[in-house]
Order: sequence, then C-alpha cells, then structure tokens
Amino acid sequence: MIEQKREQAKKPREKNTVGFLLIAGLIFILFTGVFIFLSLNNRHIPNLPIIDESKNEGNVKKFEDYNQMKDFLSEIAATNSNNYYGSNFTGGMQKFAARTDTMMGVESTSEIGTLGAGAKPSGVPMANDSSMRTDEYSTTNVQVAGVDEGDIVKTDGDYIYTVVGNEVVIVDATPPQNMSEVSRIKLDSVPSGIYLNGNKLAVYGTDYTSAVSKYKDIIPQNRYNNYTYLKVFDISDRKNPQEKRSFNLEGNLSNSRMIGDYVYFVTANQQYYYDEKFPVPIVFENGEVLSSDKTALNCNCPDVFYFDIPYQSSNLTSVSSLNIMDDSSKLNSEVYILDGYQNNLFVSESNIYVTYNKRVNEEELTMDITMELIREYIYPSLNATDREKVEKIEQTENYILSPTEKFSKIEMILTRYGNALDGMEEELSKELEKRVQEKFVDISKELEKTVIHKIQIDNGNLQYKTAGEVTGVVLNQFSMDENEGYFRIATTRSRDWSSFKRESSNSYSNLFILDADMKVVGKVENLAEGERIYSVRFMQNRAYMVTFKQTDPLFVIGLEDPTNPKVLGELKVPGFSSYLHPYDETTLIGLGKESDSEGRIVGGVKLSLFDVSDVTNPKEIDKYVLGDRNSNSIAINEHKAFLFSKERNLLVIPVTMQEGDMVIQEVDNFSEMDMMRIMPPTQPIKIKYFSGAAVFNISEKGFELKGKIDHSDESSNSYYGSNNVNRSLYIGDALYTLSNQYLKANWLDTLNEAKSLKLGDGQNSIEGMGTSVTPSVIWE
Repeated sequence: MIEQKREQAKKPREKNTVGFLLIAGLIFILFTGVFIFLSLNNRHIPNLPIIDESKNEGNVKKFEDYNQMKDFLSEIAATNSNNYYGSNFTGGMQKFAARTDTMMGVESTSEIGTLGAGAKPSGVPMANDSSMRTDEYSTTNVQVAGVDEGDIVKTDGDYIYTVVGNEVVIVDATPPQNMSEVSRIKLDSVPSGIYLNGNKLAVYGTDYTSAVSKYKDIIPQNRYNNYTYLKVFDISDRKNPQEKRSFNLEGNLSNSRMIGDYVYFVTANQQYYYDEKFPVPIVFENGEVLSSDKTALNCNCPDVFYFDIPYQSSNLTSVSSLNIMDDSSKLNSEVYILDGYQNNLFVSESNIYVTYNKRVNEEELTMDITMELIREYIYPSLNATDREKVEKIEQTENYILSPTEKFSKIEMILTRYGNALDGMEEELSKELEKRVQEKFVDISKELEKTVIHKIQIDNGNLQYKTAGEVTGVVLNQFSMDENEGYFRIATTRSRDWSSFKRESSNSYSNLFILDADMKVVGKVENLAEGERIYSVRFMQNRAYMVTFKQTDPLFVIGLEDPTNPKVLGELKVPGFSSYLHPYDETTLIGLGKESDSEGRIVGGVKLSLFDVSDVTNPKEIDKYVLGDRNSNSIAINEHKAFLFSKERNLLVIPVTMQEGDMVIQEVDNFSEMDMMRIMPPTQPIKIKYFSGAAVFNISEKGFELKGKIDHSDESSNSYYGSNNVNRSLYIGDALYTLSNQYLKANWLDTLNEAKSLKLGDGQNSIEGMGTSVTPSVIWE
C-alpha cells in the first residue's frame, strides 16, 4: 500500500512550493485538531526589517518603529486568539496522529523568584559572600561579588534601614544599648526591598493601587496591569528623608540588582494590549506619564526586540537601569517580546541572564516529519483546482480571515479526501515513529527546555548579545553561574510520558556549560534518576549539587575543563540541603531538613558541614538538627536570611522550633488543629515552641549551639501564630535580629539583650471555620 502511494506521489503534478508546504500543514491540521493548527501558524514570523544588521547578534531582531511592533503583536494575537475544538473531517489520518498529552505527570522544579546577585554601593563596603564581609558590620548575603541584592534590611554600620509593613524605618543602631528609631518613610504599597548607596536609599515594590486609583483617567481600560515602583530618597538627614525620584513601571516585578550606582530592574507584562498612545509598557516619573514620542525631551521610548522563533504568546519583558546617585539621570530601558513568562535571572557584573521555561509536546517537534508523510500520501490526491483554492485561502491576511475561519473553509474543500488514507493508519504510524527516532535520538530532551537570553550591562547601558537553550528547568539563581566567559547552569528534566516510548521516563538532573555565544560546549547529563535538584553552588572550578528523593546525594562536579565536566565524587546522607554556602574553599555548609532512609521528613531544621577536600570522597563532618519535623527556617529558601562570618566563627539562622508529643504529628492527612476538633485530647498536649534565631559557633570541625534569641511573646504564642525572625546582622560587638514585631540587639559574646525596639504589631490570628478555636495546649 505504501509503495503504491509512493509511486503515485512520484507522478508529475503541478506544484507551487510555498502553497505545497502550507497545504500539507493544513491537511495535517484537519486530522490532528486546532492545537497543531495554531502551532503551525505560529511558525510564521512577520518579515520585519532591522535597523542595524551589525547589531543583530543571535536571532534577535529590532523593530524599526512601534507600528511594526503593533503589526507583530496583532499577528500573534490573531493567530492565537481562537480555539477550534472538534472536526467533521474524520479521515484515517485522524486516528494515526491522535494527540498525546506528553506532559502527563510532570514534576515541575521551577520557581518564580529571586534574580541574580548583589552590588558594591558607593561608600559602602561590599562582600562576595558572608565569609568575606568586613569585620565591622555585615552586609546582605549575596551570590556574586560586586552585585548587590535588594533586601528588607540594610545597614551602613551606624544605622539600620528596614521594611516594616508599608513603611521603611530608619534606626540609629549604635551604641546598641541606646538604639532608637529615627524616622519612618510611609509608602502606598508594601516594599519588596531596599538598596543603600551612600546617602541614597532606593525603595521598590509592586504598586497595586496605581492603575485602579492614581491613573484611572490616563491608562486605557484594558491596561490595568500591575505596576512596579522605584523611589529614591536622599537620607543625608536621617531624621528627614527627602524623596528625589519616583518611577512607576508597568509590569510585574521579576527582581532587581544594583551594580555600582546603577539599579537594574526586570519587569514583565504577561497580558499586554497595544495602544496607539502607549505602544510600550507605560512609565510614570514623579506622577507624570512619559510620552512615547521620541521628539519629547524625556520620553519613554525603549527599543523593542523580538526573536525569530514560533510564538505561542507574547510576554513583554522590560530591562531597565537607573543611576540612583544622579537625580537628573534618565531611565534607560529595552523591551523584549518573549514567548513565555520570565521566571529566573542570574546577574554577573557584566551580564544579565534572563531565563524562561519552554515546554512543547511531541506533535510540535514531529510536525515537519508528519508533513513529509502528508506530502507523500495526501497531496497527490488533490486536484489542481482544489490546490489553488486552498492556497488562496491560506495566503489571505489574518485580519481578513482568522486562522479558524480559514480552517473552516479549507475543511469544506478537503472533506472528500478524508478517506484517502483508510487502511493505512498502522503503516503510517510505524513510518512516523521510525523517522522521528532517526531525527531525535532522545525526544524527551526536546520537550522541556530552559531558554537563556544574555544581555550585556555596563554602567547602565544595555546591549542584547545572544540566546541559548538547555534541556530541563532551572531551580533558582544559584543553579546558574558565570566564570571566565562561560555560563554554567544546572537543570532538572521532569518526569514525562512519551507516545513513542509507550512509557513514562523518570526525572533526572544535568549540568551544562555554555560559551560566550551561548552554545553548549560541555555537559553532564542523567544524574540522580528519579530525583530532582534541591540546591546548587558553584565555586571556582567546581559545582556542588544536591538532589533528593530518599537520601541526599551531594555531587561534586569538576569544571576545570569547560568542554568536559566530570562527576568527581558523591555523598549520600539522610535529609536534604536546600541551600549550600561556602565555609572555605574545601568546606561547605548545608541547610535543609532531616529525613529518614525512605525520604520522609522526620526531623527538624538540619545543618550539615561537608568536607570536600578529597573530591572523590566527600564527607559530612558534622550535623546539627533543630526541633522536630514541624520546625522550619526561612533561610532554607531565602539565602538573605542566612548570616555567616568565618572570621567571627558566627552562624545565625532564623528558626521556628516545635518539640512535643509525636503521636498526633504522625498523622499526615490532618493538622493537629483538625485532630483536636475531631478528638479533643483528654490530657493537655505538652509542646515546646520557640520562635527566634539560633546562634552557632562554627569551625572547620562543626557546629556548637551558642544560644537562642527569643522573639515570641504572648500575642503570638500559639501553634498557628508566631513572631518569626526574618533577618539578622551584626554591627561591631552586637547582633541584631529582626522579626515581624521587634528589632533586638544582643551582645555577641554573651547573647544578653542590650535593647529591644518594637517596630510593628506583627499580629497573627487563628480563625476556625467561622469559629475561634483554642486548642488545649501547654506551651513551655
């Protein structure tokens, strides 16, 4: 049968090359449904000119003007705005190419969150990590030297600046026994973080009130997006801060960094509606909307870039920079139309790496191969008249006929050809599988990828360089690194199901090394099958990777040769470390949770000290577990809450600890409160509860608990409520801990309290199902 069709296909026929491909694709669509139809149409990229071809590195292209951008977005919207479900065209190919949900059972490891790393503010000492801090006072725990990360608390060694609710509080911190509040800066929305640079304080966050209230008479009705605000204050007089700059940028805040005097922001608009008056994401400066007219003195006129890729959606991601030390400086921005929502960023002193996840299914990857079969077996059945009709319909602009309307018209023409494949389904299926396997050695590697865009930065200037992609998804900023021109990234390939393998495949982890052009030059793949990455730390020419499902494998990977990375050693211990921090060049600190050999969380917050001096045989030197399995620490997932100084042998982590009767705690499907409602205990349950900070002496030999600083009080002393410590820092001989309510100063040598300030109310309430519930619990 196949040979007969192949011979028939070889007969001379009238052929129009462009129409030929388009017809084949559309015929295939008629059998497989609208998902493939939309995917095929998305392969069409408007043929738009580029201003400067010499700067068109990689596959990036720049719009000549905003009218081109409008046409481009309209094309994407027209292509993706309609869904078509079902079809009366039930030829044999429909059975052969039935859609498979390849993403069944995906274990996603990605998290939307932290950006890249911190900076060196003018006049303020900066650190690579905590182990390199000045001995006078600590700074924010950052990933990369010279790149500052915004945080809810900063200090300059004399004053502490901290976010409390929707205010920034300035505290005169020295001497600690005389600590006092100096002033408060009130904002309309709760700040996400602050930057400190000499006598300038930058405050940023999401302004949820902008579109609804402030600018409702200016912003188009369909542009009520979130806004990111950035305010710069002169704090020369700490008692009377003066606002100097105020910006509101349309879009959700991804994150930010400060390098030198420049703050870099990344914001994203998932839903964007083009407007003639506001063609690009709107920017307000000091309450006034900036014009998009390039002839204006201070316009919001960023260059807009797009990529030569099939688009499923359009997400406008803005990268902006501002010199916060110069009150007359202009906001510099560039806009990138991405096909997906940006979720993780890494920032070095020279580059910003923007990443997003790209997930496709097997139909998208096998479409070209399927169309080859269509051309061989279906196209010969069309007569010249029908081919001409189909070509004319398909070539019609989308604004005249939408893809769905084209679909309906072509369907009517081709319905009578539906029976051409009767009896061929099995043969065609085998042929497709054979050709797919020839083209894709491992198709699962193509279904889930991380796309990385590289943007060069230099004193506020932005220049797009190129893009790359790797298999799997990235966990967070610590899964990425830049070293001597190479970009290094660790990913997890999620569990998936393939119609070609007829079975599911387990998750596994990878490490890739990309060169300056974002081409993969080295890789280690298929690590820890059935597990996923929990933490990664890059240190010079090594990478340390923790995966977890039952035990905690710590992989040591050698990166000396970027083209040939190798696993040098592996250590398996119960529990897992969600954060790794260097103690020195051959010793690592791990922070996570304690588990048993089956992977069940049975213990509390676990600190580990790993000796990696012998890379072939890493060892756990020491461990310390705080509380039972209901205990936790914000520092497990927030590295800025981790305070470490090797010079002072000091380690401080916020912790909430619970120790008590384990009978109720072993019930996984009910909370203790639920159990108490169902079966009130006849005897009070004795539970020890602590909310505060744990202070350790740390050396190369291990951990010694020096003491704990308690922040709990009667107003928060309940199972569901606590006055949790969020950050800690030191100035001179004093340790400062910040919670929802208090800023406490304790002497480092004795941990005796020097003074406590109440900065916020920090109230937490317990609410039952419409009724207040007070469990019978004795707190000790």
